[in-house]
Amino acid sequence: MTSVATGVLQTAATIAKTTETIMGAEIGCAGYDWITVFFSYTNGDETGVYIVPYLMREASGTAYKHIFWSETAAVYSAEQTKYTATATLVGSFTISVKGVEFIKFMQGGSNNDGTPTGTIAASYTMSKE
Repeated sequence: MTSVATGVLQTAATIAKTTETIMGAEIGCAGYDWITVFFSYTNGDETGVYIVPYLMREASGTAYKHIFWSETAAVYSAEQTKYTATATLVGSFTISVKGVEFIKFMQGGSNNDGTPTGTIAASYTMSKE
């Protein structure tokens, strides 16, 4: 893969507690195949944080959940993708954006407990195959 675009989603900011809060701006990803998000989470009084991707056909349009298929006892179901950290963590994840025009990432407390004092910062790289 060749890296072709990078950016900052958000500089270190206190996480949200009860509502999902957008991390930076919507990202135009038409023509790219993959997006890798790099994040740095510092745990505070909260239990943890989650990062949730949403896909859009147009800027500021309807946000659709990014899903994955899970299987239990040969029964498949669609689950919303959520990347969760419950302790201080520097990590990354990669998802396909083939055919996606825009993507945005939301963050929030994983159990909506405690007084959020933890912070999260994130950046991204988009690439083509």
